[in-house]
Amino acid sequence: MKSSRSDEEINRNYAANEVQGGQQKIEYTPGVEHKILTAVLFLVGFGLVMIFSASSYSASLSSDSNYDSTYYFKKQLIIMLGGMVILFITNLIDYKLFKKLGWFFYVVAAISVLLLKTPLGKEVNGATRWLVIAGFQIQVADIVKICMIIFMASFISSHWKSIHTWKTICTLWGLVGIQAALILIISSNLSSAIILLLMCFSITFIVSGNNKLHFAMLGIAIVAITIFVIVVKNNLPLESELDKYPYQLRRFFAWLDPDKYSGTIGYQVLQSLYAIGSGGLLGKGLGNGTQKLVNIPEAQNDMIFAIICEELGLVGAILLFLMFGYLLYQMFVVVRESRNLYGSLVVMGVMLHITYQIIVNVCVAVNLFPNTGVSLPFISYGGSAMLFTLIEVGLVVGIRRQQAGKKYSRIN
Repeated sequence: MKSSRSDEEINRNYAANEVQGGQQKIEYTPGVEHKILTAVLFLVGFGLVMIFSASSYSASLSSDSNYDSTYYFKKQLIIMLGGMVILFITNLIDYKLFKKLGWFFYVVAAISVLLLKTPLGKEVNGATRWLVIAGFQIQVADIVKICMIIFMASFISSHWKSIHTWKTICTLWGLVGIQAALILIISSNLSSAIILLLMCFSITFIVSGNNKLHFAMLGIAIVAITIFVIVVKNNLPLESELDKYPYQLRRFFAWLDPDKYSGTIGYQVLQSLYAIGSGGLLGKGLGNGTQKLVNIPEAQNDMIFAIICEELGLVGAILLFLMFGYLLYQMFVVVRESRNLYGSLVVMGVMLHITYQIIVNVCVAVNLFPNTGVSLPFISYGGSAMLFTLIEVGLVVGIRRQQAGKKYSRIN
């Protein structure tokens, strides 16, 4: 995608437009921002229902006096309401301001990860991934992802004339790779590091036009992963020897042969598969699932898709995917009709983030990927993930509203 045009020329011609009588005319599909919000509200509402269904039994058994059957539901509801307020505030901010702060957000992402090494960092289940600030727990990976979406959009729009060159592409990959390495080394969060790299790879593949480099890197990655899988598969340790290996590698063992480790690391994914398989076409009925009672620990978190399949069946899962598809399509309309390159790239980044989160979460539940601890957007319990995903939606809605809100013509 070689180009000698200036950034201003690119931005002026980025969306279809015409000049009639000296007045610019840009055609917009009406109500897209409202459709995005409707889809998000549906998904969040559905998530709240499923969180209550998945957690009510285990929460009611807690010895903590603060817990009752609605404990997780109420906490998620409060976060959701707060997140919607921040979404609307974000939507009011001039999105072009974020472009000027691209490097600022890059530094914020790096500092947030490094803060895990300070007393603000909190260890949960053997990994330090959370910052505790003013009594609130924030997962650092969520901060990094949104910061890097803004940074990548700013970087690419500022280097648009050379984005097809290997130098510019590799520079961006290197900068994002540093953030991914920090997440992996400091917080042991392999899944977030991989998602970050996939987002960067995908967005440069889409906009650069230099597909030879991308296919070469993809080929190298596939060969390396294949060799690694074959070597590990042929040398799986005994269940009694698992303590000798790093946490992430143990999860990889469980993915390759969950039956061999059914008493330990393979237990959760096997129970997830049982839940999905037992749901059949229509499921057992909302609230009637049994795997959540004792077999799937913290079922309201990363394995909530298994509970959806068990209680609502294949039909419920398909309806959920259709709503995700509807949301992503409306975001695609924003990208397609955007009159600003930077705005398009931000929305593209949000789309890629949500898409990869969905793919990884569902693939973990059906054991197509190793268990990585990735939440299902808008559905899984988790205040930090919910909050920052809603902020991302606020960015998308703000970009659309600020562009389509001008006095330009619209089409149905």
